[in-house]
Amino acid sequence: MRRNRSKKRLALCLLLALALMLAPAAWAEENYDTLADWDIRVKVPDGKTAVLQGGEYYIYAGAEGYIPYVMLRAYRYDSAEGFLADFTDYMRGQYADLTVTQEPTPVTIGGKDGLEVRYSYQISGYDAADRRVAIQHGERVYMFASKEIEALGQTVDGMLDEVVADCTFLAEPAVTPDAPEETVYSPGYLYTLPNGMPKYFVDFSGEEADDVVLHCWFRSGDPSFYSSAFVLHLDAAQQTAPDGALFPRVTGAYGFDCSSWFKELRLAFDGDALVMTVERDESTLAGGSEDNILTGSYRMEPVDVGVAYQYRTEKGALKYWLNLDGKDIELHALFVSGDPEPYEAVFTLERESAVREDDRALRITRVRDANGRDVSNWFESLRLSVAEDGIVMDVERDESTLAGGAGDNILTGRYLFKPKTFFRPLSGGPFTGEELARLAQIHYFITTGFYPPEADAEKNPNGSFTIHLYENVKLDGGAHTATSAWYTVGVNGVGVDLLTGESVNLIPSGADRMI
Repeated sequence: MRRNRSKKRLALCLLLALALMLAPAAWAEENYDTLADWDIRVKVPDGKTAVLQGGEYYIYAGAEGYIPYVMLRAYRYDSAEGFLADFTDYMRGQYADLTVTQEPTPVTIGGKDGLEVRYSYQISGYDAADRRVAIQHGERVYMFASKEIEALGQTVDGMLDEVVADCTFLAEPAVTPDAPEETVYSPGYLYTLPNGMPKYFVDFSGEEADDVVLHCWFRSGDPSFYSSAFVLHLDAAQQTAPDGALFPRVTGAYGFDCSSWFKELRLAFDGDALVMTVERDESTLAGGSEDNILTGSYRMEPVDVGVAYQYRTEKGALKYWLNLDGKDIELHALFVSGDPEPYEAVFTLERESAVREDDRALRITRVRDANGRDVSNWFESLRLSVAEDGIVMDVERDESTLAGGAGDNILTGRYLFKPKTFFRPLSGGPFTGEELARLAQIHYFITTGFYPPEADAEKNPNGSFTIHLYENVKLDGGAHTATSAWYTVGVNGVGVDLLTGESVNLIPSGADRMI
């Protein structure tokens, strides 16, 4: 049985390693700066100040270090479209009030073709206009940006277009022959019951795992469901067709040998779908039909797979979690400031300036808070490393920078972020109301163990959707609606739980790039 080992993941890791080795240098040549490692020369308008700060090149239209400015940054990305999609998700995490005032639109500036997107959000109570132009050239996407606050007269006028028009790419795009087409399998496959509830999930995504994991949702008399997992051992598998295999060895999550339960358990690809065929030894059934994998044929549709990394306290409370999907690492923290209700703080751990100590560890050198403020001096050291059972964050805090007490700070210590696998749509959005309602049902089911059978989505004037999850029940001779959740989310699935006031993301974050 052939199995794709995720070339995308390997490519991203290689690109990350290359990016971390880049330390862009700039030197003046008349009114040009040459960013050698980025293969670009940039003309600086007369009277303006140009500064390379870490991995970002700024041209200030006003006072150095402040808005307004034009910025340039280079990324190793396959396409401008893919980059802007990921970058917009990143921006939503940075600015809670972010509005996309112009979706990615083709633009030509100085003979250079690219995509332009515009954002709006508030800084210190003023509306900031944020314009981004992404240009694909060779293996890089060059992002030119301008940030302005018109109400304060902080504008760049036409400087962004001037910089883009006058810049010169030093390297010609590499020409590579077309690769032969090959079969590519999805990281995971999902089978749902007729009412849409998830039942079986085959996970191929384990980068280190040598086997296939079959996740199941069972119910034992209780209205809620519990999850169970079985390991289908590839080393014992017997290939039955080019795209099919018989699995004679099956073990439970704790290593218990369940092979005798099945007269036959097969997996075979049928186009884009995966079909699981089971012939169960009926004498091994225990706990009723809802607690067992039964004889039958189950057609599973492809889904993406994500891994959420969470740190919980000894009492089991969620304290920190990592979002590894973006160009940088987001560290989310739940703090308590005198009030029993926690609040969320988000910190950005910059990948590009990080120091790779080996192939499993990064030393973070630049940290920003939710407002983009550099708080690197808070930490004497901050290190992320891949361990056998998750990701370890080692923190040595500069105690003199503590403010607000222990409940409001990331403290010195070692924190183990344990992984939890989720499935999510292959598409990154934007999603329709119907799709969001379906995602909300699955999100609620995985989070609580209860599957709300009904879901409605109503579009709001600002383009977001309000989603109602509920069940119609008969009580006291009449019909009643039992509400499970109310969410208001954007087309990307991110928003707020209206019943709790907490943020919600219907599409769990993944960890394709690890660290």
